[in-house]
Parts: sequence; structure tokens; C-alpha cells
Amino acid sequence: MTTVFVHDNDKTQTVHCSDGTQGVMQITDVDSAPKYDFKFYGHAHPGFYLDADQYHSGEELKVEDVLDTEEFQLKFV
Repeated sequence: MTTVFVHDNDKTQTVHCSDGTQGVMQITDVDSAPKYDFKFYGHAHPGFYLDADQYHSGEELKVEDVLDTEEFQLKFV
């Protein structure tokens, strides 16, 4: 499982992962509800997005990619 470290401040930001990789989290409003879109540099991990009700510290998710399934956990810092 890869832990994604993120600041809980509702701003677009660089995120750091427990395996040393980095990515970016962008926030967009969809029908007045924020959407948190995660993408990782160098395609180290598959990208994913979370809705506002899923965006909290400790959230665990599985992301299916073409070749594999990866597990992530969010950790607010």
C-alpha cells in the first residue's frame, strides 16, 4: 500500500508518497462539489480522483490500472 501525504487546505499542491515518488493534486469544482484529482509524475502510479465525502485522512482505495491494481491511503500532514 502506498501512502499519499497531502495537506488538508483545499489548494492545488505537490503530494509526496511513502515510496519516494511525487505527484500533484488539483481541485476542481463539479456542480459546486469539489473533486480532488491525483496524478503522479512519470506515471509512477495510476491517477485517481476523490469526491469531497471520500477526501479524509485514512481513506483507503484500490485503483485498477491496465496492468495491475494498486492500493493507496491518504494521510493529512
